[in-house]
Amino acid sequence: MNEIQPLMIDLTQQFLSNLVAGAKVTIDGVVHDKEIYHTSTKYGLRKYVKLSLEQGLVTRAALVDNYGRELYVKTMNYQKGSQGYVIAFPLQLETKEVKISE
Repeated sequence: MNEIQPLMIDLTQQFLSNLVAGAKVTIDGVVHDKEIYHTSTKYGLRKYVKLSLEQGLVTRAALVDNYGRELYVKTMNYQKGSQGYVIAFPLQLETKEVKISE
């Protein structure tokens, strides 16, 4: 039986976490560069982006690498007012056995 070891999943999650450099969030048609507010591994890898002072219609959010390449894109339709708002990006990895019938 072939089985991916937990170490491989941990190392892959570390790689993904380090690959994410920031986010680009579109509010009222204007793209804002945002920092990663928080990273959690409690329930799988998650990156969080916090919107504080920005107001308007949030239509898109994307995690990006150091070159600005989009790694994870969320299409949204959220009207943000004066309250803070956090966008979560779950980057969960899981193993799955695939049976091939011969």
